[in-house]
Amino acid sequence: MRSITWRLTLWYTVILMVILIICGLAAFWGMRYLLFTEAARRVEEAVATVQRLTGSEEERGNYNHVDLDEPELTSLADNGILLIQITAPDGRILNRSRTLENSFLSPGYSGPPVLIKFNDQDVLMAGSKLMGGALVQIAYLVSREEYFLLILASVLGSLVLGGLALAASGRWMVTRKALRPLQALTSTAREISTNDMSCRISLNGPRDELYKLAETFNQMLDRLENGFRSQQEFVAATSHDLRTPLTIIKSYTALLKRWGKDAMAIEEESIQAIAKAVGVMERLVSDMLLLARMQARPSLEVMPLSLGDLARETVREAQALSEDINIILDKVEQVMVAADEYYLRRALWELLNNAIKYNRPGGEVVVNVTVNSKKREAYLSVTDTGPGIDAEDLSRIFDRFYRGDPVRTQGKGFGLGLSLAKEIVEAHNGQIIVDSHPGKGSRFSIVFFDYGVSPTL
Repeated sequence: MRSITWRLTLWYTVILMVILIICGLAAFWGMRYLLFTEAARRVEEAVATVQRLTGSEEERGNYNHVDLDEPELTSLADNGILLIQITAPDGRILNRSRTLENSFLSPGYSGPPVLIKFNDQDVLMAGSKLMGGALVQIAYLVSREEYFLLILASVLGSLVLGGLALAASGRWMVTRKALRPLQALTSTAREISTNDMSCRISLNGPRDELYKLAETFNQMLDRLENGFRSQQEFVAATSHDLRTPLTIIKSYTALLKRWGKDAMAIEEESIQAIAKAVGVMERLVSDMLLLARMQARPSLEVMPLSLGDLARETVREAQALSEDINIILDKVEQVMVAADEYYLRRALWELLNNAIKYNRPGGEVVVNVTVNSKKREAYLSVTDTGPGIDAEDLSRIFDRFYRGDPVRTQGKGFGLGLSLAKEIVEAHNGQIIVDSHPGKGSRFSIVFFDYGVSPTL
């Protein structure tokens, strides 16, 4: 009973059984009501006939001459059997039908038809007063009705049992077929391993809930595979970027052990090289920690921030550090946003640093702050005059450690800057939009949605 197929079949069978039993009982008691109502009508009609046959003035009080077995009376019963008895007020039997033989009806009852026992048989009996004070009682054997109801009950019981068996079998097969995607899902999940995550559930059949479940499962596997592959690339890239400074430190440490005590120049060169390698490692580890912190969605110290002021200060710092790239602050519209100044400044600096590193010698970097009041969107854009980004690289530029063409990007960073900027902007419920064409430069725009913020916030 741990199987969903069996549980669904059981519940379906129980519910169907209850429904069939209710319908069967309704059919049985409905038919019984109709049969006994018709029998009662015949008994009442027979009573009325006896009253009519004994109702003339000259025959008042004389009931012996009335033939209680004549066809006019017996024809009122399907089986031709009516038990008729006429008794005097003092209880004497004045007349009775031959069907009574040596039996007698219980005298005294007068009223509508009721179901009673007579000689261990069920009968419908009715009684009524006649002229002269006599009492006529008529009973009708309901054996045919009871026999019909017995057959009806047997047929209904057989139909219920047979219908339940067929319905349970059909339901089991239909449920098993309908839940086949779940079995495929279970089988696929068991086949998945860290070495092979390419297994997928084949999607076919109607687009029902199980189809959507299988589709969602495949999409989840796609995300897991991409995440696992990204994790492998992350580990590989980190190892590669750390290997170089570690190799430098190891080499110069060995050089110091061998010649450092006797050659001051070698000692000085070794110290500088080791310090530079440590700085590279420190920057890489710092960027990785910040990226991990942003992915964990830290609580930001959100305050009203002027994008114009932030752009001016950051551009001024970049102008002081950049030598051969012209950094320009172009159009600046005044707009306030809710942001953490430290993190947002870091995101803008990453975009500026990226534009400077991958620009052509003597190129320009233009910073703009614009507002779309209709859409209530604020834009902080960084545009460069560099070589642009190929279409196949646009979808991956925000991946960690992705650096595009290794020949063009060699020695220009770790490939974490754009990932950091993206995580920071998304933590502010914003988005980075990239517009780039090979040979025409690139524009990175930080978009703030529903930017309106009161300066007194």
